[in-house]
Amino acid sequence: MINQVKAAYEDPATGAVTATTNPDVKAIWDQLTTASTTESAHLAEWSTDWAAGMANGQFATMLCPGWMLGVIKGDAPNTTTWNVADVFPGGAGNWGGSYLTVPADGKNVAAATELAAWLTAPEQQLKALAAAGTFPSQVKALDDEASLNAAMAAGAAPTNATFFNSTTLGTIFKNRSQGIVAPFKGQNYFKVNDVMQNALTRVEDGSQDPATSWAQAMTEIKALG
Repeated sequence: MINQVKAAYEDPATGAVTATTNPDVKAIWDQLTTASTTESAHLAEWSTDWAAGMANGQFATMLCPGWMLGVIKGDAPNTTTWNVADVFPGGAGNWGGSYLTVPADGKNVAAATELAAWLTAPEQQLKALAAAGTFPSQVKALDDEASLNAAMAAGAAPTNATFFNSTTLGTIFKNRSQGIVAPFKGQNYFKVNDVMQNALTRVEDGSQDPATSWAQAMTEIKALG
């Protein structure tokens, strides 16, 4: 949800950290921590109990980027009722991604540039989706919806289509991707985000109440400089 805010943690003009005074950050915090008291299984993400919770029905819904399909299948292989819904709080979200860079002073710049172009072409992006669940960052790969659905329906047995009871997973993720806001991420973005994620985890696992955890997060963010 924080990635739906165009400038959540820093001022794009100056780079100054604004997370401690941005009302959007506090509003999202309040929304999540209020829901946590009654609508959460209180299982820390990536913990053993969280993984087991997928299989034994300890929670009814979770966030699901494209690559999470494989995680759910792996942690809950004997379940048959997981589905993917075409919804997301606020519209859509994106953690970010990676880039392919070719150093200008490299030995084989032309060949490396050609390889980068090939790897990011729609055809290869769809193959990567089918093989590893990595949703295409190349937007042209989303134009052929039939191929997109076919690639997303693949995966190790049982196929994604079978496990998640849908042959239109590609359409669902395409729809969500069209609502993504590209936020500003300065040099302190991920440092601040780590502080906020840790703060939410403390509330989620019950080690701190929301007010105490928020206060600690604000202190830690101010210490970043």
